[in-house]
Amino acid sequence: MHQFSPLSQMVVRYICYGMFAVVLSARTIWPLIQQLSPADWRKLIVLSLQGNIVYYLCLATGVKYAGIAPTTLIIGVLPLTITLMGRHEHDSLPMRKLLLPSALIVLGIGAISLDVFLHNDNQLHSSPAQRAFALMAAVCALACWTFYAYRNAQYLRTHPQVSASDWSNLTGVVTALLAVLMLMVGYVVSLFSPNHLLALNTDPSLDWLAFILIGGLAVAFLASWLGNMLWNKASQALPISLSAQLIVSESLFSLLYGFIYDARWPRGLEWAAMGLALSGVLWAIQLHVRAHPQEAVPEMH
Repeated sequence: MHQFSPLSQMVVRYICYGMFAVVLSARTIWPLIQQLSPADWRKLIVLSLQGNIVYYLCLATGVKYAGIAPTTLIIGVLPLTITLMGRHEHDSLPMRKLLLPSALIVLGIGAISLDVFLHNDNQLHSSPAQRAFALMAAVCALACWTFYAYRNAQYLRTHPQVSASDWSNLTGVVTALLAVLMLMVGYVVSLFSPNHLLALNTDPSLDWLAFILIGGLAVAFLASWLGNMLWNKASQALPISLSAQLIVSESLFSLLYGFIYDARWPRGLEWAAMGLALSGVLWAIQLHVRAHPQEAVPEMH
């Protein structure tokens, strides 16, 4: 979907997410909406912006202009950043114990960033300035999802009466409404600056059917509706610091899918970056398990 702008991808994905949320929870969604307090609405808006709207805009920008591997490895720092975000929790580790794992992760990000500028990937069609901007966008995506994951988990753990699926559906509805607002913004921007980052694609010759089927329906159902529901269940059942570390699987799968899509093996700096970043994350996980062995196998209720 490289022909479509990040805003177009975001709008289609999250409007479809809202449609799935309404259709698949038709019996329960309206009573839930009526029960929401103003504080709940504010929380949903903030979380939808952090975890969906702004996050995906930044993520899509990173992938489009810097590539899958660099964006993945930057997002792959999530286990550490979420753990640091929850450093005031009773089960958090002191920062001094995480200095060496953090140093490996920083070196890994440095290696993958260097690789971005040393190799001109013909599939990206991006200038050095665009790649630098894309790397910053990936860091912004990392920050957004760090705040989202921590605050979302806090809410679910302090509101056990709200089920993971209900919260995912409510998030989908609010995200879809925000995506409609972004649709209007993108339309106005397109009138004056068609090539702007926040412009919508309007070229009728593009493959719109594949874009809606893949970028909208498939990604909206699997990554948004189903993925958010499963993540909410994990956030409600596990300590924040442990669920944060388990998200390392996202990086592993993304790297695997990315190199399969590019039909190539990783380059030398990419191997080094993956080794450094993932070693740092796994080291941090091991430190946590040693400090809190009782959380390695959560008690089933």
